[in-house]
Amino acid sequence: MRRDRIFRRVLQEVGRDASLGRIHSAYMKEESGWLSFYGARVLNEEETAEAYRDLDQRVFSALYPGASEPEALRISKLVRKRWPELETEIPLELYPDAEPTLERLAGDGYALGLISNAPADTVRAVEALGLTRYLGTVVISGAVGYTKPHPEIFRIALRKADVDAGQAIHVGDLYEADVIGARRAGLEGILIDRDGTQRSFDCPRIQNLPEIYQYVR
Repeated sequence: MRRDRIFRRVLQEVGRDASLGRIHSAYMKEESGWLSFYGARVLNEEETAEAYRDLDQRVFSALYPGASEPEALRISKLVRKRWPELETEIPLELYPDAEPTLERLAGDGYALGLISNAPADTVRAVEALGLTRYLGTVVISGAVGYTKPHPEIFRIALRKADVDAGQAIHVGDLYEADVIGARRAGLEGILIDRDGTQRSFDCPRIQNLPEIYQYVR
């Protein structure tokens, strides 16, 4: 994820470093508690930005347990400050199976959408990747004020797509945000677990996107 690479670049700039694997694991671990707090709230754009700064602070503290809170706060602010510039330097990358699967699903007549916990301007990244040719609905938490697992962000997407919850499937890589959140809104939630580390959860699980065809009708 580009998030991991941006965070690592900032760490390197301040004389620290961590592998992309450690950074990704820290984000995955810390997002659960972070979502428990922010997922139940309605956030404006400024509050959304502060929420993501808080997540970065949690990740830094997880990576460096001995670091002081002021240092964690300083680094998290620096990450947010450097983010817009580093976004232009660090390219977006899709998983190899993403576009072929979207193209196949679209060709088979499925209505496709994206629900993302991200700042509002993330829609530009979606456009830059050329994904809007497949996605009829794009809902970004920073733009609508609701964050997964809040059920309303899923309901907004369903209304935009004009699809009933019982006809929809939501796929994501975080159990609490994507599976529990989808269930609360009446959708089936499917966990994509690419590295095979999330086997204990009580939900359908896939390791790559083409496997979604086991669940679509």
